[in-house]
Amino acid sequence: MPLRQLYSVPAGLLLGIALALLLPADAPYVAWLGQIFIALLKLLILPLILVSIFASLATGDNLRRIGGRTFLYYVATSAVAASIGTLLGLAFSQDLPAGLLHLEQVATTGVAFSLDRLVDNFIPSNLFASLTAGNVLHIVFVAVIAALATRRLAVAHRVTLIAGAQALDALLMQTLSGVLAVAPVGIAALVYGSLATMDWAGVFQLRAFVWAVGLAALFHALLVMPVFYWLRVRRSPWRLIAACREPLLTALSTASSNATYPVSKRALEAFGVSEKVTSLTLPLGATLNMHGSALYQSILLIFMSQLAGVELTTLQAVFIVLLTMASSAGTAGIPSGGIAMMAFMLSLLGLPPTYLALYLIVDRFFDYPITAINVWGDLVVAAIVDREVADDAATDH
Repeated sequence: MPLRQLYSVPAGLLLGIALALLLPADAPYVAWLGQIFIALLKLLILPLILVSIFASLATGDNLRRIGGRTFLYYVATSAVAASIGTLLGLAFSQDLPAGLLHLEQVATTGVAFSLDRLVDNFIPSNLFASLTAGNVLHIVFVAVIAALATRRLAVAHRVTLIAGAQALDALLMQTLSGVLAVAPVGIAALVYGSLATMDWAGVFQLRAFVWAVGLAALFHALLVMPVFYWLRVRRSPWRLIAACREPLLTALSTASSNATYPVSKRALEAFGVSEKVTSLTLPLGATLNMHGSALYQSILLIFMSQLAGVELTTLQAVFIVLLTMASSAGTAGIPSGGIAMMAFMLSLLGLPPTYLALYLIVDRFFDYPITAINVWGDLVVAAIVDREVADDAATDH
C-alpha cells in the first residue's frame, strides 16, 4: 500500500520539481518521456470527446425537454463562471510584472481579437483536418450535430450507431486507463523538462493567482450556484449539498468527473431526482459542463497574457470568456485532463508553448477543488431540471 501511494501523479509532480531544482542540466535526457505522455493523451482525448458527447446526446430520452434545458443551463452557468474568472483575473493580475518567470514574451498582436478567427475556430470545415490539428472545439461541434442528426435516422441504424459509439467509448476509456497508469512517470518527466531553467524565486510571487482562483471558486460554488438553485426550485440548496456530500468528496479526492459519475447518479436519485434525468444530464455534464475549469482557465490565461507582456482589451477579455466556456467543455473528465486543452488554448491565443510550465506548477494543487466545482455544477443543474420537468408534466395533466 505505501508503494502504491508513492506511485501517484502528485508524487510524480514533486519528483519533477525536485529534479529540476537539483539536476537542471540533465533535463534533456528524460524530457522525451513527458513528450510521449502528452502525445498519447492528445491522441485519445479527441476521439473520446467525440464518442462520449455523441453517445450521451444520441441515447437520451426527451432530448428536447431535458437535453435542451440542460444545455441552456450549462451554457448560462458556465458563462457566469468564466466571466467571474476573467474579472477577478484582470483585477488580481494588474501588478504582476511581465516576464516574471523568465518565460518568452510575445507581441500584443499575437492575441488580437478577430471575428473571422473566432468563427474559424468554432465552426469546422474539414473533420479530418480538425482531428489532425487537434481542434477540440470543432470536435465538440461535430459530435453535437451528429447526435442531433441521429435522432432522425431509422431505429435500426440509430441502434447500430449508438452501440458502436458506446463500445468505442468503453475501448477508449480502457486505453486511457493504461495511459494514466504511467502518468506519474510522464508528469515527472514533463515537469522536469519544463521547469529545469525556471526562476523559482518568481514562482512564489504568484500568490495573486492563488487568491484570484480561491475567491472566484468560493464565490461561484457557495453563492452563485446555491442562489441559482433557490431561484429555480425555491428549496434550500444546503439540503442538496448535504445529500450530495459523497460525490463532492469523491470528486475532491479523485479529481475525476468520470469516476464521480456513478456516485453522483446514486446520490441524486436517493435525493429524489428521476433516473431519466440523471441518465442524460450527468453524462452530458461530465463532458460539457465544466464550471470550475472555465473559471480556473480564464484566470490562468489572463495571468499568462500578463506574464507575456500583453495588454488585454475589452474585446480580448470577451474572447477569453468565450474561449474558456467552449474549451472547458472539451476538457476530459479525468485527472490532469486539461493538459492537452491548455496546450490548445495557448496555441489559439498565440502564447508560446513554454507557458505550459506555469499550468503544470499550479494544476496539481487546483485540479481537485476545480473538479469538485465541476461536479457541483452538474448536481445543481440536474436537480433543477428534474424539478422543472416534473412541474411541466403536472401542468400538462
